Amino acid sequence: MNKDELTLRKLLWLRHGCDLSALYGDDGELQCHICKIDFLRDAVDYINKRFYEIGLNIYLESIERDWILKK
Repeated sequence: MNKDELTLRKLLWLRHGCDLSALYGDDGELQCHICKIDFLRDAVDYINKRFYEIGLNIYLESIERDWILKK
């Protein structure tokens, strides 16, 4: 992994949206315990897939909340 990729992975880990208390970064690790992504080791395709899954779940939950509120 080159320096630029590592820098981008660190920024993505730090700013991806989960609560800072869920982030584990000791000893150079870049993990999130909420979304279960290892930003240091997981492939870019896997991180992209997880972001899509998480976004889709948030969207579906908002639709469900709106549907329940309209009843």
